Amino acid sequence: MSHGSSVSSFQKKGKAKVVSIPGTRPSLHNSQLLISTGLPSLDYLLGGGLPVGSLLIVEEDRYDVYSKLFLKYFLAEGVMNGHMTTVGSLDLNPQSIMADLPSSGDTNPEDTTVDMTDKQMTIAWRYQNQKSQSSSISSNRFGHNYDLTKVMNSSLIDKVDMELWDGKNTGEGKGMIKNKYYWSLLQLIKRRIESGNLSTSFNKAKTNVMRIALHSLGSPLWGWEFNQHEKDHQWESLTAFIYMLRALVRSSFSIGMVTIPSHLFLDPALMSRLTTLGDFVVRLESFQGSEKETNPVFKDYHGLFHIVKLSALNSLVPPLLDSTDWVFRLKRRSLTIERLHLPPELSETVSRDQEEAVARSGPACTGGKLPKHLDF
Repeated sequence: MSHGSSVSSFQKKGKAKVVSIPGTRPSLHNSQLLISTGLPSLDYLLGGGLPVGSLLIVEEDRYDVYSKLFLKYFLAEGVMNGHMTTVGSLDLNPQSIMADLPSSGDTNPEDTTVDMTDKQMTIAWRYQNQKSQSSSISSNRFGHNYDLTKVMNSSLIDKVDMELWDGKNTGEGKGMIKNKYYWSLLQLIKRRIESGNLSTSFNKAKTNVMRIALHSLGSPLWGWEFNQHEKDHQWESLTAFIYMLRALVRSSFSIGMVTIPSHLFLDPALMSRLTTLGDFVVRLESFQGSEKETNPVFKDYHGLFHIVKLSALNSLVPPLLDSTDWVFRLKRRSLTIERLHLPPELSETVSRDQEEAVARSGPACTGGKLPKHLDF
């Protein structure tokens, strides 16, 4: 008996320890530690928030108008929670990005996210039985409200442990990362993780997390290694950087948001590789300059929000969404992601066409004796 009990590996577990870090909360689904992206609607799509140790890749809209806002929301939420911050960009001065963060405050009631199903109006028939997204967000609030018409107080930003990288004073690249910018940035992030004791191998309890925000990674200013060699698959520096960045983030209390101008890449295989390397990948398709800008279906929105990849971290399946069509809308004070709803007049037209089709086919089968509209 004693021998049998000594080899048994079953032990009664006590209550799991929950890491208490400002601006984080455990996931309701798998106890994964989450942070808010600053956008409640984006948190909802990611399964409640962005998991600590994950990498989110945002494929920029063509003019980089809205992708910058996603980055600023992400950074503003970090400032409000006192998170360590590392910002890298060659296309913009990182200082100017931080100086233009939205201010936290209560939004105007008329500018808050309202699902079309909450309004007393005729809506497209295919959405009538869908639950309201806004109710699921408001009932489980996470993060802060931000006002795009106001700039965050610089005194709040100055209190944060922040490092800004603009590509100056860089040495030569090494190994697979021959590009000096990628190598320099990777070494900076590594030093930041070590100095902040954020590595998972560091035994002491964690009191903070680090947000890594990289703007327009892979644009021409990063060396434009794709101009002549992209078709020959010479992208080692960028793909190796993303691979190593994810390894650093995964082994530390860090979270990365990287915007990439994928519309500049000639070879689609490059973005496919980067998609494989990222944990979460979303793509912004702005209506600016396209025929969709004048399409009545999209008159209330500013672009399509494509969910390219959702990872399953500490769970068997990724977050399950009840819709596949998403759009984003920039209001005066806020940016929101919503379900794509057909306009009421279009839905009436669709249903009317269906009724007429039924009416035409019905009498042919019954000899035309039944009335045109049947009330069951």
